[in-house]
Amino acid sequence: MKRILTACALLVGTLLTGCHNNALLKELADEGHAPAQYELGRRILTGTKGMPETPAAAVPWFRLAAAGGDHRAMAALGLCFERGLGVNASAAAARDWYRRAAENGNPNACLALVQMETKAGNLPGAVRWLQPLAEGNSVEAQVLCGKLCLSGHGGAGSAQKAVRYLRFAAMQGDAEACLLMSSCYAAGIGVPKNEALMLGWLANAAMAGDVKAQELLEVAAEHENAEFDEN
Repeated sequence: MKRILTACALLVGTLLTGCHNNALLKELADEGHAPAQYELGRRILTGTKGMPETPAAAVPWFRLAAAGGDHRAMAALGLCFERGLGVNASAAAARDWYRRAAENGNPNACLALVQMETKAGNLPGAVRWLQPLAEGNSVEAQVLCGKLCLSGHGGAGSAQKAVRYLRFAAMQGDAEACLLMSSCYAAGIGVPKNEALMLGWLANAAMAGDVKAQELLEVAAEHENAEFDEN
């Protein structure tokens, strides 16, 4: 049921985005329709679909839509406070609105929080907001989250978390993730040491075009041949 409601909400949002009748959109917004309030605010903020670009006039619509549970409006308020669009710039307010949007499933807000936490040097905080993106199948987020966890920024069970996200990315053919998975099996980080799996992931990385992996495979092959010749 929840999936059906989400799909319906997305459909309504798409229809409103394509609507060129600003008067109808305004009427829906006045009636308390949160998606219409967000779309109206977006048009006013950006000056699109025939609306004048007036950030200060967009903010009240975003506030109304956010109060109605629209996570896009929450993220938009985060952007407004971050950049001082129609409001006085406030990093604290921006972070708060981005957090609300992220907790309601907005991926753009998660990315904004990752950038803010990274800039502030709070890498564990960056990992926290990377994880929803990684769970949402973003390969880039999976690799970055895995690397940060390998560096110990993932809290308890960092190594296991690293392997989890790197495996997700590696299974989708990411060369760097395959190479890192190989390193994990070679050193026993987050997984038991396993030479066969180490070589398997190394081969996958090489097949995906990783030059370092190709070089390591060549060295391994030369070493194996040398041992064979000695015997």
